[in-house]
Amino acid sequence: MLQWFRTLSLRNKLVLTILICLVLPSIVSMYVSNLFTRDAVRTQVADNARQSMRIASQIVNGQMKNMLHMMNFIQFDVDIREPILNLSHADDKTPIGDLYISKTTIDNRIATFIGPLENLVVTLLLPNGQYYATYMTTNFDPKSFFEKAWMQDIMQSGGYSAKWIGAEPNYSQQSSQSYLLEAVKPLRLNGATYGYVIVGLETSVLQKLFAQYEDNESMVIIDTQGKILVDKDLSRIGKPFAYYDQLPTEEGSSFVKVAGEEYIMQSAQVTPEWKLVNMTPYKSAAQQIQSFRKTDFGIQLMFLILFAIVLLYVVRTLTKPIAKLVQTVVRIESGQLSERSNINGGDEVGRLGYVFDRMIDRIELTLFENKREQELKRKAELAMLQAQINPHFLFNVLNSIRLKIMMKGDEENAELISSLSALLRMTINRNNEYITLHEEIGINEHYVRLLNSRHGDRVVLRVSAASDTLLIQIPRFLLQPLIENAYIHGLKSKAGEITIVSRLAEDGRLQVEIQDSGVGMTPERLLELRSHLEATPIKPVTEEKSSPSLSGIGLHNVFERLRMIYGHQFDYDIESSLGEGTQIILRFPQQPEKEV
Repeated sequence: MLQWFRTLSLRNKLVLTILICLVLPSIVSMYVSNLFTRDAVRTQVADNARQSMRIASQIVNGQMKNMLHMMNFIQFDVDIREPILNLSHADDKTPIGDLYISKTTIDNRIATFIGPLENLVVTLLLPNGQYYATYMTTNFDPKSFFEKAWMQDIMQSGGYSAKWIGAEPNYSQQSSQSYLLEAVKPLRLNGATYGYVIVGLETSVLQKLFAQYEDNESMVIIDTQGKILVDKDLSRIGKPFAYYDQLPTEEGSSFVKVAGEEYIMQSAQVTPEWKLVNMTPYKSAAQQIQSFRKTDFGIQLMFLILFAIVLLYVVRTLTKPIAKLVQTVVRIESGQLSERSNINGGDEVGRLGYVFDRMIDRIELTLFENKREQELKRKAELAMLQAQINPHFLFNVLNSIRLKIMMKGDEENAELISSLSALLRMTINRNNEYITLHEEIGINEHYVRLLNSRHGDRVVLRVSAASDTLLIQIPRFLLQPLIENAYIHGLKSKAGEITIVSRLAEDGRLQVEIQDSGVGMTPERLLELRSHLEATPIKPVTEEKSSPSLSGIGLHNVFERLRMIYGHQFDYDIESSLGEGTQIILRFPQQPEKEV
């Protein structure tokens, strides 16, 4: 496939590439649009369902709270507790009047609380068989509750919390509804049970709420076993919820298939044992988005065709001058450097032809200049080789002079010549960028010896170098400019002491200190020196007030050189007091950060 593409002409390659670049993004765009649209539809349906679920859940939770408040009111209201206790202790000998007074008190207290809650049915059962009910008990005996299995469980348990029973056939004659949602709570005092309160909720309010949804959308309340407690279709109450195993593990949403149609299912906990479940069809919400997708596809296809026509015309216009440029390149490749394309125009191809012609002109000029430069370079190298002095010859002559002076008994001058020879050897030999600290200190001992022979005043060089620092590699001629600076500016070219101290700092870096016993500096002069050392770029050595150092670098260049080698790992301190000398402290790693 790749070989076939290479054999195509430039025009065909461009046409094929343009078609691919137009069609492929369109396909990818449609796929991505379809993917995002599908997610958007699901998100929209889920959001609508959540909003509807939130409203319904608030209403259902409000009804459940009413039931719970009623049970808590009967348990904790002091004015109703005493008549209940009186009824719980009644027997055959208790006067009927006392029973009537107790029930009347209970009825008045419950009527005060239950007034706005017309859809609640309350039953109060006592262990001695006495009871109280807010409904007519002509066709229903409340004592039959003791035969219920859930009542047996609540009687045997020792807890104080309410038990949510579920849907029970309506035993209230005041309502035409077929079912009641019931909950029961034991009435206990100091660990002893003195009664049970059963609250039933007429499902008319919830069924009216659920009936507001579309026919293909349903909302139900189920218990922990998946049994339907409330549904707008009364025939399904008490039956298992068909999609109980597909409920979300927590309060959330999931998609399920119902008769080949996709639904979004959401659930919310309304009591510890009951859940509110809502099922919303996905297809109806997706139809509008599908229509939008078809319109979007049509617009994309129309622009695709339009862009292809325009681009093909542009390709045809561009290929002619490009072909001419290719022919020119082929002729230049064969050695005809005088060939030019002569392509004109204000567009990119015209500028390309112009720049190409100018580039060939510069190449011809560069070839000529390179040839001339190589000739001049060869002449310069020859002259440099002819002018170079063999360093070994110079060192051998100095050693011969030293031996002759020693043979005459002048050991002092012989030692001076030896120091000069060692210093010149280190100065001329620049092959090694780094030397050991031990070698650097030795070179500076020779330098001080020569310095003392030149001037009448004697300078004492003291060295205190830790043994574990002597073999560390440092840049060549690092200490000599600092010692020269201490002699000229610190000691003022007079007698005094210069001390070299080296140790390993706590962070493992090498710390080198150069201290003199000279005149020192005022705080203002010290601040000026520090500012000058931090300034960039560093001034050349020729601008220093002092004479150039033997190594060809000055104090400022030493600091700049260390910054270039060790980067941010190098730092320094300068301490000085007037009349007490100056101390320069250098800290840098045992290995350079980068090659210089």
